[in-house]
Amino acid sequence: MKFPGRLVFALCILGISFAEAEPALMEGIAAVVDGKPIMRSEYLNSLYRFQETPEGNAMSEADQRKYVLDQLIEEKVLLSRIDRDSIVITDTEVDQRVNAHLSQLAASQNTDLATLEKAIRAQLGISMAQYRDQLSKQIRGHIEMARVRQRHVGSITPTKKEVDAFFANYKDSIPQQFNCVLLSHIQLPILPDSMIVDSVKRIADALIDTLNLGMSFELLAKAHSQDTSAAKGGDLGYFKRGQLDPAFERALDALKNGQYSSNPVKTKLGWHIARVLGRKEDGVRSAQILLRTIPTAKDTAAVIALADSLQKNIKSTEAFAAAARKYSEDKSSNFAGGRLGWFQRNEMEPAYVEPVANLNVGEISEPVLIDGAYHLFRLDDSRQTRDLNLEEDYGKIEQMAATHLENQKLEALVKKWREEVHIEIRMTE
Repeated sequence: MKFPGRLVFALCILGISFAEAEPALMEGIAAVVDGKPIMRSEYLNSLYRFQETPEGNAMSEADQRKYVLDQLIEEKVLLSRIDRDSIVITDTEVDQRVNAHLSQLAASQNTDLATLEKAIRAQLGISMAQYRDQLSKQIRGHIEMARVRQRHVGSITPTKKEVDAFFANYKDSIPQQFNCVLLSHIQLPILPDSMIVDSVKRIADALIDTLNLGMSFELLAKAHSQDTSAAKGGDLGYFKRGQLDPAFERALDALKNGQYSSNPVKTKLGWHIARVLGRKEDGVRSAQILLRTIPTAKDTAAVIALADSLQKNIKSTEAFAAAARKYSEDKSSNFAGGRLGWFQRNEMEPAYVEPVANLNVGEISEPVLIDGAYHLFRLDDSRQTRDLNLEEDYGKIEQMAATHLENQKLEALVKKWREEVHIEIRMTE
């Protein structure tokens, strides 16, 4: 059985196609949905792209035309929720996404933005300003779709029974992995010793005493907080649940608007004095005074020595797994002996690529520093092609099942919304 393609295709047609010049098109309006036009050129461009897909090739031309127009109508029905739900996407948010995309694109090509601009002009025949403009429209559309989906569908966590049923129904159409590796790792964070942790906590306690005497939170944050938010009086802005450190969020949950924590909150960064500035339905605006607990050179040297010792002395899969369970601080993998799972090499975390690039199966990498922790990677297996399975790839298949269930829920909503808006089809051919 194949994946259902309706809303998946609706998202794909938002993409920008620069691959080849489209034929000259006679402009006109193909349909109007809730006052929003679907242009004839938009419809034909989408039709040409769909006809090149395996799914499109399996259909008659009449079915292709009906399918594509139907998807464009459903896209416009979805976008009609933007106004109805008063969803606002700021230019600043779009610009940040565009800048991040361009930086990632340049990094993936191991070049700088100036060289990337020359490549865009040479290969696409457009200026960087034109590319940014078209990319902005694409990204804005994706953000709008995501906000509608988030508001009305949310995230679904499938049961094991649902994951099993999804895999049984769709396993033949789940893509294979190519040029893939099976990795395990041991994560050894550089942590300050207890004397530093305790001394910084005493400073945080003293600041809370000062707040209790009536001192301004904003002034203390500006004077003492070791964070970029200090310049704004500690204001962190709005964050949705799950985006902040769990300990920090738990402290916020216990506070009313305007209150600050009566005890310092410990995270991997240090000690925080947390404050609630305001709440929304989907998040909280908070502030903090952060006092960092910074490891010494001695602390770093101890971690490096441990990493070197493990790298030299571990000789087997079983020994690596035992060391991961004993030493690794990565709670998502240490219980499983450090097993990270299978990755396609071109989809690996960028920081993982170089350490494992030249490993043979069974070898362990030299210690590598990533985000304040030393990592040891072990190449457990390597294959040119493989099929996903429930035993080794449950997490990936679970996410596919979740997306499938979310799409089903969204499709039902779109069907309902479609009956609530005026749709006029003008194209007769």
